[in-house]
Amino acid sequence: MNNITFVLLLSKKRLTPLIKNPIAIIISMFQPLIFLVLFGTIFSSISSVSGFEESNYVSYILPGILIMNALFGGIYLGMSTLDDMREGIFNRYLIAPKNNLIFIIGDLVYIFTFQLIQSTLLVIIGYFMGFRLPMGIVSPILFLATPALFSCLIGSISIGIAVLTKKHSTMITVMQFFSFPLIFLSSAFMPSNLLPKYISILSKVNPVDWVVRASQSTFNHSPAINYYLLIVSCLVMAVFFCKFTYDVQRK
Repeated sequence: MNNITFVLLLSKKRLTPLIKNPIAIIISMFQPLIFLVLFGTIFSSISSVSGFEESNYVSYILPGILIMNALFGGIYLGMSTLDDMREGIFNRYLIAPKNNLIFIIGDLVYIFTFQLIQSTLLVIIGYFMGFRLPMGIVSPILFLATPALFSCLIGSISIGIAVLTKKHSTMITVMQFFSFPLIFLSSAFMPSNLLPKYISILSKVNPVDWVVRASQSTFNHSPAINYYLLIVSCLVMAVFFCKFTYDVQRK
């Protein structure tokens, strides 16, 4: 069995429960959906504020909502690894005559596919609230792929932490500590020129803000290459951090 086939089989293993129970896809994005409907309705008049460029607030926050959903999805990927460890599947990975990267990439292909599906559903819901995808072919694809790419980054870190800690309680603590602060210390819900100065400063070193800005840049048909380079660089480092944790356990 070649490596590509093996990766696809690993991804299929993760996707099979969702294929058998599609409602789980909707349930898992319930929180971002509430944020989209709630914030999009309550702050619908925010576009009239001076300094706010978007004519429709939903059009502004939807990229941030997709990133938030990707953040949650990526963090939960480590939970699947913990389940594998509890069921003894992870030990089989460690003794298998395969490079550890194969197992990691299998999980990342799964989370990438899963996030693409969820992002597409959120965009369809946003359409009925006034959101429109950027024109052309490349920009919409890039817009949907950006949160999926970010979920791979977070998922790699999550898997690595899960392998090192082996505890659900630690993973839950990590989720609660990082998720919402990273989201709200960014320009996901409000342009940086309308944010308090200290938040605007903190957002410059916030990886979530980098991804939000990269996603928003697709609407200008001039993707923020510098942000995408940062995302890809962080993803490569996260994957090798994850591989390091696998290697430690194998030894």
